Amino acid sequence: MNEKIIRGTYADFKIVKTRGVAQFVVEIPIDHAQEAIQMCGVPTPEAEQWVAIAALHKTQVVENETATKAIQQAGMLCKTPDFGVFLRDAVGIDGVQPDSPESIANGLRTVLGVQSRRDFHTDDAALDAFHRVKGEYDQWLMTR
Repeated sequence: MNEKIIRGTYADFKIVKTRGVAQFVVEIPIDHAQEAIQMCGVPTPEAEQWVAIAALHKTQVVENETATKAIQQAGMLCKTPDFGVFLRDAVGIDGVQPDSPESIANGLRTVLGVQSRRDFHTDDAALDAFHRVKGEYDQWLMTR
């Protein structure tokens, strides 16, 4: 077996007192999951697989700034009754209540096809769709 390195982020640490061990959780991109399983196998109680932990270098995980700004903008828009009216009347999302931020957020998630605004970090199409909807909303406001 050729040794490989798969980069991930250190996500969690837990002490398991009953077994006298510590667990380190490292999150890796989903597109490397199969590679990690091929490299390390699937954990089983009968056959432990020894691996090593090495700190690469101190870097901060930087999230997509465009996505971060869009998440913030979407949050603010969902608190705006006019945006709720826009989703209901101009976009045609039935059931949006302009006086309910949660209803507006649900309508926006429906339009974008996302479960959460955090999806903007991983779904470029949803991020593009948000910018399109926001642009249409800005135009709609100017014609009112």
